[in-house]
Amino acid sequence: MCRVLSVKASSYYDWLSRDISYQQIHRNHSELLVRAAHSETKERYGVERLHAHLSEQRHYISQYMVRSIKEEHGIKCHHHKRFKVITDSNHNKLVYPNVLD
Repeated sequence: MCRVLSVKASSYYDWLSRDISYQQIHRNHSELLVRAAHSETKERYGVERLHAHLSEQRHYISQYMVRSIKEEHGIKCHHHKRFKVITDSNHNKLVYPNVLD
């Protein structure tokens, strides 16, 4: 395997014995916080509002990291559908009487 990857055997075994880096631990922790905050806000907050929400709770995660975590894991906010008036009561057409009464 080392020959295929063109890596020294000692470097490969050194890499196997390494622990998780501090950066990866921080990213995993941030991912959990973003997922929790996303569900707390009923999945409606975008990146900027979610970043502000986390900052209010004293979890200081950069806006870029919040964005990248959301993109990486497919976390999307739900937009509510706007109310659209579809009945036009101001028309000149004949209005039939209600025969059901």
